[in-house]
Amino acid sequence: MKICSNKTNYNMKKINSSLIVEKLNNPSFSNLTNSSTKIIDMHTHTNYSDGALSPQELIDLAIAKNIGTIAITDHNTIEGIKTINRSDKLIKDSDIKIINGIEISAKANKGRMHILGYGFDLNNKTLNKKLVDLKDNSINQVLSIMEQIKRDYGIRFSYEDIKELVNANHNLGRPDLAKLCVKYGYATSIKDAFDKYLVDAYNKTRQSNNQLQYQECLELIINSGGIPVLAHPKSLELSEKEFLILLKDMISCGLQGIEVYHSSHTKKEMNYYLSIAAEYGLLVSGGSDFHGKSVKPDIELGTGKNNNIKIKKLSLLDKLEKRTFLH
Repeated sequence: MKICSNKTNYNMKKINSSLIVEKLNNPSFSNLTNSSTKIIDMHTHTNYSDGALSPQELIDLAIAKNIGTIAITDHNTIEGIKTINRSDKLIKDSDIKIINGIEISAKANKGRMHILGYGFDLNNKTLNKKLVDLKDNSINQVLSIMEQIKRDYGIRFSYEDIKELVNANHNLGRPDLAKLCVKYGYATSIKDAFDKYLVDAYNKTRQSNNQLQYQECLELIINSGGIPVLAHPKSLELSEKEFLILLKDMISCGLQGIEVYHSSHTKKEMNYYLSIAAEYGLLVSGGSDFHGKSVKPDIELGTGKNNNIKIKKLSLLDKLEKRTFLH
């Protein structure tokens, strides 16, 4: 299956407000909000990547918060979502919908590029094999960052700490190092560790990271039966011109959606990404990017940062509901 195509035509003219209104009134976009439904959160993390809660604890919290639909989107792994017992009485009684999800890291020259995947086959052999490779890559990446902060700041961790990281059953990331920095008094919090050491160390070592190209990420999700969505586009740190050029190419490679609603987005940015979704015919998604109080204390499940999101309807979810991957 050939994913990328050079034959796709795009209207790159400046978006005007009348065009946006016209497209948002179109039936394919009119279903984005509905106050009568429960909250939706399509972007969450568990302790199988860099979150604080177990998958079951996350689902329990979602039920307690009366969230109607949730996607577990751990970084580069689907092992957490596999542990959920969808026939559990509490889950069945709550009628919560649980969606197969993942957030795959892709190479980026600056900023961060993550691609979300939804509704894929958990048992797809190619996907699972590639994720094993990515777990091995995450170990090498963390060890590279560890060496960088040792060179730059003299921060050293014990052999036992390193051994524990390498043998961890989850994909490693900078939060693992941040926790060690807090443990040994190098930082007062996870955020403090990122600000002091880990952002800089990551940027210095990013070229050696064996992350996938975004074309590979898109192909992996599509070929496993999923829908690929560009996560928190603000984190790309691109100018509008750069962003639209990249987006056009990603669409030609199979991108189907964009994360409009996110805890890091301002209302103005959400409106902009919503207009982009309308202009390019992309599915609209959104979520809190919840990690747990000990990791991202200012982000709440379902409502984001300072209640900046409260999602009731998404065109992505409408698309998924026509398929068989929902609980």
